[in-house]
Amino acid sequence: MPADSDSAAAALADTLAALRARIDEADSRMLAAITERMEIARQVGAAKGAGGSADAGAPVHRPGREAALIRALIARYDGTMAPAAIHAVWREVIGAAIAVQRPLVVVTADSAAEQAARLHFGASQRYAWAASPIVDVASGEADIALFPVRDGDAWTAAADLLAVRPDCALLWRLPFTAPAGGWIAVGRGAAEDSGDDLTVAIAPADAVPDDPAVETLCALPDGRAVLAVDGELADAPEQAGPADDRPVLQLGRFPAPLVM
Repeated sequence: MPADSDSAAAALADTLAALRARIDEADSRMLAAITERMEIARQVGAAKGAGGSADAGAPVHRPGREAALIRALIARYDGTMAPAAIHAVWREVIGAAIAVQRPLVVVTADSAAEQAARLHFGASQRYAWAASPIVDVASGEADIALFPVRDGDAWTAAADLLAVRPDCALLWRLPFTAPAGGWIAVGRGAAEDSGDDLTVAIAPADAVPDDPAVETLCALPDGRAVLAVDGELADAPEQAGPADDRPVLQLGRFPAPLVM
């Protein structure tokens, strides 16, 4: 019996050693692929800045492309990782690739918002606190500001920012893996479709339809509300009262959250 037990233990040890060797090989391939991806990102940044390119100085953050990429990876994946885990891995890779071109400065008002930002934008960016994060974006001191979805004053400041800064856009509702995330990211970034987006508008609160495609994100003190519309704004309330002093104001779009 002891001999059989020793033999089984030796066989198990050999099996585990072989599997661990395969893990080491897979890790080496992953590291090589990530190294290649970072070099390509460096070349992209160099190409943007070469010879007075029209892309020089353009935002390096592209939420639409990133959301589409992550959704496509999850759709192709047939393994055991949860979609949220795939998102977490690629968010760090994407964040590192952005930082190769230029690290983002992400400003939040408190530690809870900073944690939400770090989980999404990754460890490669620069983070700071400010009493009014959107002011730092407006002044050019920061690239991205995070604020609570229910903060009416922040929505008003965001609308003012978007009205005067064509290089800024609504970027994300975070966490991207939650159906009703509690944070909004606004700032420098390319405004582009991801293939599944929510349109954001400000409209009179008393004209918001009872429609599952329309979510009220925040009520504003002036009697209006910030709405998120699933799809095009044409599906939102066009009958938002007479177009006088309370028009419907379209703010932009952000990628719809992942369907987990």
